[in-house]
Amino acid sequence: MRMQRCPHCGSENSAKRNTCYHCQQPLGGGGAESPRPAASRWEAIEPLGRPPAERPQAEGAASGRPAPQSASPGGGSGRSYMPTFRQPLRHIRSMGIFFREFHILTGSGIALSSACRELSRRAPANLRGLASEMQAAVERGEPIHTVMEQHRDLFYPWHIGVLRAAQAGGYLPEAFEQIAHAYEVEWETRSALLARLFFYGVFGLPLVLTAIPLILMLNQPIPRDGWTWDLETQVALHYARTVSLPIVIGLVALILVWQALSATAWFQGLLQRAVLRVPMVGRVARTAALDRYLATLGLLLRGGVPVARAAEDAAYAAGNVALTARLLAVVAEVRSGTPLVQALATTRAFDRDTVNMAATGEVSGSLPDMLARAAGYYREENETKRRMLLRAAGIVLGVLWICLAGGVFLMGVRVYFNYPFRVMDWMLQ
Repeated sequence: MRMQRCPHCGSENSAKRNTCYHCQQPLGGGGAESPRPAASRWEAIEPLGRPPAERPQAEGAASGRPAPQSASPGGGSGRSYMPTFRQPLRHIRSMGIFFREFHILTGSGIALSSACRELSRRAPANLRGLASEMQAAVERGEPIHTVMEQHRDLFYPWHIGVLRAAQAGGYLPEAFEQIAHAYEVEWETRSALLARLFFYGVFGLPLVLTAIPLILMLNQPIPRDGWTWDLETQVALHYARTVSLPIVIGLVALILVWQALSATAWFQGLLQRAVLRVPMVGRVARTAALDRYLATLGLLLRGGVPVARAAEDAAYAAGNVALTARLLAVVAEVRSGTPLVQALATTRAFDRDTVNMAATGEVSGSLPDMLARAAGYYREENETKRRMLLRAAGIVLGVLWICLAGGVFLMGVRVYFNYPFRVMDWMLQ
């Protein structure tokens, strides 16, 4: 594993970096001994034929801390990749701004501790304390993902995986940009859907629930003494209590049950597995997860992280329970001596073009660049299909509303034209 230790703060950095990503001091001159030149690029990263038992010992000796638990051959691991609680829309917007500012500050060359100090003063109010904790962790020489792990109610698990991988490879600005982009996409998608639901729920549904009791009242037989104001009010209130009110209670209960279930990891995992089977929605979720996986894997390999560890960290950064379990199988195959591209092909999660691009990159020695390019294609496809899905969702909601309002309108028209005949029958009686 090609890493070097900073002589100033002691943090690990990629051998390709000239300055430490923690303290921004120049590396070398008292640091770790420079590794010998490798015969090829991939020999410097990790020989594929290395026995699996050697990796944890080597990582523990190089980093001075216990090595992470490795994935089992069946795809399980001691590290959890289950989703966390579903956050409200305002939190999504605040987190998007938070990580976008992190990306701008660190991408412009500002030290990570200075960026945390700056955000602790002008970040969204609910995140200033978090920025202060990150600053203290950086000044102690600890990775910022250790602070995020203590606040799992604020972050998705794949965010921690991406930042852990980025700090191992020395590509924090790219990781911040990836997380900020994901938050911005989530905010745009959810706000567009909620705006349509708010319009139909606030302006359309009360009209329908008010019209139903009136229509049912007019559809009743006319009393012998005729309709009086008190009798009309009593009948309308009766249908409001027995028809409209149960509909409102049922909708509110459905929303509360959905919110309660969405706050549990097992339901989100079940939902993610079910979403992958839906034709158009499943493709959007799949491309988003594969984009995160390939982008993270490319960053790790570019930073000199061993192939097996890079594949494991990238699998946890995918952010989808079903796909993460499949992608973890790549780790066991790589450790058994299977080439990375062949292991990716056996998962059946990638299309033929992605596998061919990875094979070309492996032969030419530019695998990280080809993985990043493939991740870009997945991101573009995700953007295109997501916008198509939003349009389709708007059309579906509009059609459902037209069917509901049209059904109530037709029922009202039928009652309206039948009412004069019932009035004539009542007069003849």
